[in-house]
Amino acid sequence: MLPFLKKTKEGSVSLPPDHITREPDGDSDAEGFDSLRVAAEDLCNAIHERDYSAAASALRAAFDLLEEEPHEEGPHTNG
Repeated sequence: MLPFLKKTKEGSVSLPPDHITREPDGDSDAEGFDSLRVAAEDLCNAIHERDYSAAASALRAAFDLLEEEPHEEGPHTNG
């Protein structure tokens, strides 16, 4: 599930109001941070509700967001 989508108790997905009305900043770093913050909120909510499947999805979404950020690959040291 995408990090900005919220799962309702009925099992459907909805967007939080701030994502519907928010205007784009034009700054990709700010947008990335907002997405990461939403993924963190999803993780906290999932843990609070003891929904481990949703927690795993939030972790995967956060990882995917961070993996998309510019970075240099270094040598792998595990093996």
